[in-house]
Amino acid sequence: VIKMAAATIIEEGEIDFADTSSGTHAFSSSFTTPPTIITSVKGDNAVNAIVTAVSVLSFTVVSSASFTGTIQFKAAGS
Repeated sequence: VIKMAAATIIEEGEIDFADTSSGTHAFSSSFTTPPTIITSVKGDNAVNAIVTAVSVLSFTVVSSASFTGTIQFKAAGS
């Protein structure tokens, strides 16, 4: 069970990778502090996704190898 404050913002989406190992997402939500990011690799791709930089404006995710596919994410913060 995850308890969230009344003012919690959740943004979710996908980042497409095309034979690359990094991607960036610019938030459409207005976070006041850097949010917590959860990622998952969509499909059968044998790569890991690691969030390397998070700010109130965007985040960067890198994969353990170049691949073509999609990384799904959820960002939660205030």
